[in-house]
Amino acid sequence: MGSKDFINRATGEIARAEERARHISDKVNARLDHGKERVGKLTARVVGHIDDATKLVTAAQGALNRVLPLADGTAIQRGLNALRNGAEKLAASKIAEVKAAAGKLTAAVGGLSKSFKALTGIGAGGPGGAAADAAQAVSSLAKKTDDAAPAAAAATPHLLILSAEDGTRYHFGLSGTAFDHLKRQANFNIAAQERLSRPEALQAVGQGSESLTLSGAIYAAFRQGGGELEKLRAVGRALKPLLLTTGYGEVLGRWYMTSLSEDQETLMADGAARKQTFTLEFKRYGDDYQNV
Repeated sequence: MGSKDFINRATGEIARAEERARHISDKVNARLDHGKERVGKLTARVVGHIDDATKLVTAAQGALNRVLPLADGTAIQRGLNALRNGAEKLAASKIAEVKAAAGKLTAAVGGLSKSFKALTGIGAGGPGGAAADAAQAVSSLAKKTDDAAPAAAAATPHLLILSAEDGTRYHFGLSGTAFDHLKRQANFNIAAQERLSRPEALQAVGQGSESLTLSGAIYAAFRQGGGELEKLRAVGRALKPLLLTTGYGEVLGRWYMTSLSEDQETLMADGAARKQTFTLEFKRYGDDYQNV
């Protein structure tokens, strides 16, 4: 396993840690009495995710190769920025155990950043933000790689990232599979009881479900390698919850892919479609944080 794969897995662990830490914070802010034992279990989960991420970052530093492909360099730079931001958020936690674990992660990320800087000649977290860092990393690596493809000489932003538990990832981006419409709907489970000669009595019985729908198109002229929708079908067939993260860094939590529909238009002579429109639906996984 290479450095890029270790970092991908580490960012997934940190995203899960952030999500669980946010749930703990919500319970504390709401002043709900869930018992010290239950909160302790949640805290242990958060610390476990951070510790796993720290081990993966350390492994990534050991696996860092002097011959680093452009695409890997870009992914590592992006991952370093995400890990650094996640560590900073977790270090601000009011829980001592989480703060201490985040400190170790910050040190590990710092060590990997130094190794990456020695390899590429640039550092992470400088002026201009994460996007500028990623672009600088690719530019630096391009100078060291004689056969670099011109199209790879710029950082590629992502609209949305799907991350599976086993480290599998899928990126939605403007240069490949892009969606131009996103609909997010939350349903709240409110039951009604009819009453004679009076209005219905309403009772909140649950938080209900949440769904996310993406729709977009893939054009043959911009298709990179083909088979993008088949890759998405493979992700769905795995029947595993997916962690969704936006391109601007917001962690949306874990969701199941429930459906994928495809329409092919303007067929060419060999039957290939010049345009593929798709609709992708997700439903929130519904982690039961009170019972973990």
